[in-house]
Order: sequence, then structure tokens, then C-alpha cells
Amino acid sequence: MSHPLEGHDKLPPTTPQALWISAAALSAIWWMSIRMLWSDWDIDPQYSYGFLVPILCVALFMQRWRDRPPPVPPRSLKTNAWLALPPLLFLAVIQPFFEANPEWRVPGMLGAVSAVWLTLLLVHTLGGRPWLGHFLFPIAFFLIAVPWPRNAEEDIMSLLMEKNAIATLEVLHWCGYEAVRRGHLIALPTGMVGVEEACSGVRSLQSGIMAALFLGEMFRFTSFVRTGLVLTAVVVAVLGNFLRATSLSIIASHEGVAAVEKWHDTAGYAILALTLGSIWSLSWLYQKFRRPRQCPLPVPPSSLPLSIPAPLRTACVVVIAIGTTSLAGTEVWYRSHEKSPAGVSTWTLASGTPGTKPVAIPDRTRRILFFPEGFSERFLDPAGHNWQLFYFRWPAGRTAIQALSIHDPRTCLASIGMTLESQLPSISIEAGGIHLPFQVFRFADRGRPVLVFHSIIAEGLSASDAIQAGQNPTMANYTITGRWDMVRRGIRNRGQRLIEAAVWDTADVTSAAASLQDFLDKSLSISGRP
Repeated sequence: MSHPLEGHDKLPPTTPQALWISAAALSAIWWMSIRMLWSDWDIDPQYSYGFLVPILCVALFMQRWRDRPPPVPPRSLKTNAWLALPPLLFLAVIQPFFEANPEWRVPGMLGAVSAVWLTLLLVHTLGGRPWLGHFLFPIAFFLIAVPWPRNAEEDIMSLLMEKNAIATLEVLHWCGYEAVRRGHLIALPTGMVGVEEACSGVRSLQSGIMAALFLGEMFRFTSFVRTGLVLTAVVVAVLGNFLRATSLSIIASHEGVAAVEKWHDTAGYAILALTLGSIWSLSWLYQKFRRPRQCPLPVPPSSLPLSIPAPLRTACVVVIAIGTTSLAGTEVWYRSHEKSPAGVSTWTLASGTPGTKPVAIPDRTRRILFFPEGFSERFLDPAGHNWQLFYFRWPAGRTAIQALSIHDPRTCLASIGMTLESQLPSISIEAGGIHLPFQVFRFADRGRPVLVFHSIIAEGLSASDAIQAGQNPTMANYTITGRWDMVRRGIRNRGQRLIEAAVWDTADVTSAAASLQDFLDKSLSISGRP
């Protein structure tokens, strides 16, 4: 008995209904993947180019479609069906896990790989190995938009910032400017200039690599030329950000640190334009002057009617059903657990407590952290120790967890020259009947001991839920068992608050915690208590 795909080139073209079913199934697969990457694209400037990548993938695919080879469909669909089952089930099962753990990048990474894998299987089913090789790059190009693992990302960012600061300091000394490096900061007579994430080259580096890969495919360059474009993007991005940090430091030396704010974004866009412009110019010049290659004429698309076999149409209906069930079921599950629990009170920290002095928060910091409200204050405790406190509050959604997972004390304080000496045992402080879990860190600030109390509190949980679920995300159980417990209890992100307090010139955690508790008792306001 012949299989359904034999004589594929003699089958009539696919009906519009079959095309719509296939497109809907493919859309369901990609939406389940993209929704897990959306927040990173939205809140992290270095991944904002991710919104453009799906469009570029479609453009590259359509370009390849014009000279596609004759299809040679596989003789059996069973192998492809079995290969498609694991990634499809993963995309369906991981949705509730992602909803409860939106800061977890693993689902997004594996989800993107799953979507790419399923799309390649679809291409292989329709056209066999010739189509698989022909369309491999446009489909796999989507992986450039996947955020890097956090540990690797932080290591690369720290390395780039450190080397950038060292090189900038050396050039400033060559030019006769007085400057001292403190971590990722350059101390000038006029103030401190930060070599922060945006200056580290990560954004322009990733965008440059994306542009190099895209243009290499657009012009159908050889692997050797494409590798050269990628290396060029890396060199130009790193060199450009070094020039940016150096020029901003020179401006700060002449005009003061306040002038850096004026030129900061302009310099960043200029370096990004330099990186992308260099890649485009090199690609255009090589394309213009390279020797034309003799390529076989492509088969006219009109002679290759697309035919979707009946088993594949049935599989697409199954995919749509699984995707719809997963997304709808996830939403129903969490909403059924989000009724206001008993024992929940509304509280906030009020600014302006007697004895405090406000501290201005830079607009750039507000943009990076994406918080709608918050303040920073300084105060003295009864022992005469200096304190600085931050209080931020986020609405329901994924923004807070992802922003906070990047900007915690170990990252932020190290970037301004403090040295982490140790992480001490966590403590719980009760203020106004509210239990606040704190991580405790001990830093050194130019020889002065600094204790840092750091807490992230989830919204909308009763006291018992907060204790059992580990409401502080930085203290949560990040094992598979812990993440599953969040899913089982129907707990997802409904907003967070951050309390971070630092005290100088003391290493006594007990007395410092007592002083912090006294301050919180005075500034904490509670409403809705049962």
C-alpha cells in the first residue's frame, strides 16, 4: 500500500481551509513560545530587539521560499509524529510552571527550541530533506532572540564592565585626567561616572550579532564571510562602548557629572548606529564587488503546488486543541486560586518619617526597575549609625520579579565599588503584625563594614501562604519541587514590594535588625486588617 505522501507533486493544491488550520496550529506553537520571552523583550533594553526577530524570520523564510527546491516528502509520517510529541507536550505542560515562575528563563529557552524543532518537522513533512536544509537558517534564526542564561549573562556583563572601566581609566590617565576606578565606577574630581550594563556593550553586541547573521543570510554569503561579519560586530560593539565610556568620562571631567545624563542616551544610540552601520556597509560592499557565482536556476514556484496531507491536517487540529487547553487551563487554574484570602491586610511604607531625609532616585534607575511608586530615605539610628532605605512597589505582572532578579544587592553594590564579604543567615522582622523576611549581606565600603537587609514581598498572600510558599522570590525554593509547589498552590505574581536597607559602620546584625524594626514600626501603615 502506498503512503499518503507518495506522488506529492501530483496532488492538487491545498485548500484554503487546510492552510488556515495549519497556520493556526503554527501560530499556537509560536505564541506558547513567544509569551515566555515577551517580558524579557519588554523590560530589558538589551533584549528589546527580540520584537523584531520574528518579523525578520518571516522575511528570510519568504526570501528562501522563492527559490525552494522540489519537495521530496518522507515516506512515513510516523517518525515525525513521534519526534513532534515531546516538544509539543513540553510547550503545553510548561505554561503553568512559567506562570508561577516568570523569572525562570529555562522555560523560555526550551520553549524557543521546541517551537523551532516543531516548525522544522513541519517543513520536513512537506518537503523532506531538501526543504529542511533550505529553510533551516530562517527558522533557527529565531534563537538569536532568546535571552542568555542569567549566570552567563551576568558573568559576561561583569567582565565587559570591568575591562571597559580599566581601559577607560588608562586612557584618562594618558590624557592627563585625574581618575580612580572603584569597581565599575570611575571616580573623577567632579563626581562618579558609572560603567553600567548599557555601557558594557551587551546591547550593541547582541544587536550587532543579530544584524551580522541576518545580512549574511540575506545576501547568501559563505560561512567564512558570515563568520567574519559576526567577529566584526563583536569588535565594533566592544570598541564603540569603550569610546562611549571614555567620552562620557571626559565630558564629566569638564562639565560635571550632571552633563553625563544629557549625553548618555545619545552616545548609546550613536554606538548602536555605528555597530549596525558598519555591518551593513561591509555586507553591501562585499555583495557589490564579489564575483558572481554560478547557481542553478530555481524551480518556478508555480510548478511546486503546496499540498498538505490529511494526516498532517489532523495533527494540526490536535495541536490547536492542546495549545488552547494549555493556555485556557492555566488561566482558569490560577484565577480560581486568586480569590482574596482571609487574613490579608493592605500595607505600605510611608515616606517622611520624622528624622529622615529624602534621597533622589535617578530617572534612569526608575526606567531600569520599572516601578510605579517608591522612595529612598536616609536616617540615623539611636546608636548614631547611618542608614539608607529603599522602598519600591510594583503592580501585578512579571516586570518586578524579572527586574529584581537582575538588580539585587550583589550586583548593584558591587558595581559601585563595594565588596561582598559574606551572606549571613536570613532573618524575619515583624512590623505592625506583618512578617517581613530579609536576606542579610555584609559588604565592605572602602574599609567600612556595611550590613544590607534585602526583602521582596509578594502581594495578595495570607501569612500562612507567605511562609509556606516562600514569598520572598530571592529566598524561594528554586528546585523543581519548589517550583511545582507554587503551581500546585496556584500562586503566581500579583505584585511585589522591595524593602532594602543598608547601615554603615556596624557588623552587629541583632542590634541593626532591632533598629530597622523600630523604623518600620513607625513608617508602616496598615489598612484592611480583619
